Amino acid sequence: MSAAQEKRPRIKASVLLLYMWMTLRVVFGFKALLFLVAATAHFILVCVIAVKTEATLSLREVLMWLVWIPTTIFAVFFSMEMISRERNAGLLETLFTVSASSSRLWVFKFMTITVCLALFALALIVATYWKVADIPIFLTLLYILPPVVFFAGLTTIFSVMFKSGTAAGICMAAVLAFVLIIAQGLSTNIVYPYLNPFDKPYGIESFIWTRTVIYNKIGFLLLGGVCFWRALRWLDRRERLLN
Repeated sequence: MSAAQEKRPRIKASVLLLYMWMTLRVVFGFKALLFLVAATAHFILVCVIAVKTEATLSLREVLMWLVWIPTTIFAVFFSMEMISRERNAGLLETLFTVSASSSRLWVFKFMTITVCLALFALALIVATYWKVADIPIFLTLLYILPPVVFFAGLTTIFSVMFKSGTAAGICMAAVLAFVLIIAQGLSTNIVYPYLNPFDKPYGIESFIWTRTVIYNKIGFLLLGGVCFWRALRWLDRRERLLN
């Protein structure tokens, strides 16, 4: 094997690492620290209000206010500009120098967001378990991630569709407002994104409720994947125009 062939994998790995570092800086950067501070303040505020008012929060309310809402906002906030700002950040030039397909790199970016979402949700769940309610940590994480991944994928497709992170954020604000509005009537329905597995309605058999929860989580996880796949198809067209 020649020296040039031996160096090629190293060059490819270095470019991928550079791309990953640039992606993390663009997607997160200083605003990630601000968001973590805001999420911590939100968590503390909800706990203080519950203690001061001596209100008893149900498990559904605990998961909604302390875990699901902050994690969903995290997903939307950091998915808005994951693709729409690649030109301003200089990622396109790096993208075209990598021998791997562009689709793999966009999948890598989305997986980076997903892993960070999982870590953030895990931190919130552990804090909730420690201070508020006795909940199974990893099982709760598995239940929480599918709708959050769905909203991240939906945000991505809006970002590509409108070529604007701001427009994607506005669309997602409307979608999330609608989801909160229908919460009272559909909170235990299979089509509701934030279906709480620990809030089994009275009169429903346990195996039926378990099946409903599993179908709900798998469905929204698949929908998130479909949204991201569709965003990649539109993005491929967009890159051809940019070329």
